[in-house]
Parts: sequence; C-alpha cells; structure tokens
Amino acid sequence: MKVVCFSEIQWRYVRTRKQQLIGRFPEDWKVLFLSSVVAGKPNNFIPRQDGRITHVCVPVFKNFPQRFLRWFFSLPPCRCLWNLVILLWVKVLLLLTGFAGKDRVLFVSNIYYSAILPRLPRKLMLYDCNDDPMEFPLAPSWAEKYFHKLSRDSDVVTAVSPGLVEKLRRLGVENVRYIGNGVDYDLFREALAAGIPAEMKNLRRPLLGYSGAIAPWFDMELLDRIAAAFPQASLVLFGPLFEPRREELDALSEKRGNIFYLGVLPHERLGAYIGALDVCLIPLQMSELMRMADPNKLYEYAAAEKPVVTYRFAPEMDQLADFIYLADTREGFIEQIRMALEKGADRDRLRDFARRSSWQARAEAMVKLIRESLLTPPAAI
Repeated sequence: MKVVCFSEIQWRYVRTRKQQLIGRFPEDWKVLFLSSVVAGKPNNFIPRQDGRITHVCVPVFKNFPQRFLRWFFSLPPCRCLWNLVILLWVKVLLLLTGFAGKDRVLFVSNIYYSAILPRLPRKLMLYDCNDDPMEFPLAPSWAEKYFHKLSRDSDVVTAVSPGLVEKLRRLGVENVRYIGNGVDYDLFREALAAGIPAEMKNLRRPLLGYSGAIAPWFDMELLDRIAAAFPQASLVLFGPLFEPRREELDALSEKRGNIFYLGVLPHERLGAYIGALDVCLIPLQMSELMRMADPNKLYEYAAAEKPVVTYRFAPEMDQLADFIYLADTREGFIEQIRMALEKGADRDRLRDFARRSSWQARAEAMVKLIRESLLTPPAAI
C-alpha cells in the first residue's frame, strides 16, 4: 500500500503523533511524508529516505509573523495562485517518488492542503485531527473554511480527544473516530534504566519538571508562581523553546534562580530525564486549544510512574482523578504540587494507564480503521 502524509511538521522534528503512528504502519506500506517548510531550520526540498519513509519539504504556509505576508495571504486571489503552485509542486513530487496514480491513501493532518486535495486521485482520504487548528495563535480567519472543507471532504476522520469528536460532529462530520495519543512505553522504560542524567545530579531537590514545547500556550505566570512557592526546589524544563518565549524564560530564570532549561533532548533518552523528576508538571494555559488536546506528555509521565500535576483541561480528565493530580486554578495547581510531593504516585495505576495507551496500540487501531474503510469507501475518487 502507498500512503501520502500531508503534515504540518517535519519528519525529523521531535517525535510527535504523526511519526509515532506512521513509523508503526505495516512494513509493506510505503510512505511519502510531505513536511512543512520552517524558517531558520534545515529544509530538504530534495526527497530523502528513512527506511520505507520518503520525506520532503513543501512550502505550504499556515501563518506568518510578518503583518504584510498575513495580509497578502488573506487575499483570495493570492491564495488561489499559491494553491495552484502547491498543486503542481505536489504532483511533480508524487511523480518523482513513485506515488502518482489512484492507488494510494491520503493521510492528512495539515488543513492548508485542503484546497488541492480534491484534485489528487486516491482510494481513501483520512483526516487525522490532532488539534483544533483554529485555536492556535495567529491562525488566520480564512483557515476555518479549509478546516471545514477537509473535515467534510475526507472519507473518514480521526480525532485525538472527545472534545474534538464532539466539535467535528457539530460541523456535520458523521464518520469520525476517536484515537488518542500515546507513549512508546518500552523505549521509556529502557531509558529509565540508564539512571539520572549527569546534568540533573547536582540540582537541588525536589525536582519539579516539564517536558514539552515552551510555546505561546505555556503558562509562564504559573511557572513564576511555582518557582516562588518552592524556592528550595529546582524547576527543570526540556523541549523545543519557541523564540517569543525565550526572553521571558531567561528573565524568569534570572529572577528566581531555580529554573533550569536543558534544551531539546533526544527522544530515546527522554525517559531518563522524566524519571529523575520528583513531580511532573503540565503547566499549559487553560484554553479552548487545550480542551481539545490530548498531551503526549501525560502518557510519558505515566510511563515513568511519576506523580503528575496538571490543569483539568477537559471534563473527561475527571476519569484520571484517582491517580493524576488535577487543578482548576494557579493556586490549586501549586496546592496539588504540595500534595504530590507528600503523597507520591500510584505507580500501579500509572503503569497500567501507560501500557494501555502505547503508540503500538494506537497505530494498530489506525491501521485497522484504514483497512476497514478501504473495504467500503464512500466513493472511489
């Protein structure tokens, strides 16, 4: 089988849902992974091979920091012209890489391809909705039409959270399935056995930590309050740092003296760093974006069997209340950290939760759905 993935991130970026799922597709499934262009990062416009995965960058843009470019792409004629360029670009890539023709599955997570997808023959189109695209900062208003179009045009839709399933059904999408995020459980357990990383051995305990992107939706004010409430603790952060937050983080680190940023870590070693923490945190802002999300870090923390403190982003999180520390406010978050330090983790419940949420199980569910949908697709296009 041939699968063409239309992604909003690069194949060699940090390992996210797309890489985890696609990397576990059957060995006889060949994949073309169309990555996004990222300013200031290496962009491979010549196809590269990683085993059975061919990955290449395509200049599909979702937003711009520059006001002029945001205005330019808000004009329908400009978007129409650029979509034509992208259509020709993609068709050439499909031809060069051996993915031309109708005998293919389109696996889509990037809504900004939606204008060209109807012009690409396929056996099946699956939209993997892993976030609410309209809730990201700088998401252009015109992108909502792309989101709705992709949701309706797809033969089957998967959603990462119950909140997204509900939203898609309100949009009239009937064939939508829930497949959440997960964790590479065996990899994390193997990394844990390596012991405490050298750069964490001399930090004052307790170690309170966060693993993930320090992005616009990171709650920097909460971080400041935690650092003030636990002056003897070390707050350790690791993951991609978005440039707009760098200055804020540097200022907080200098102000408090107990905040440490360790950079982006190899995914293979991530379990060792999380395992060294005394309490794992998810200090992301309460928002509609997070209500629709399913943070990978929740499963990764659980695989390390560490106490987890998080905001109660969505009602379904109450199902985790027996083994996850949930808060509704910044003050409540700090109180839950105190409780986590005192009571510790329910390791058996966390371990069971992580095992049931393995990426292998998620990938098997996705493969099963694709195969079932291919047997009775709504229409061959």
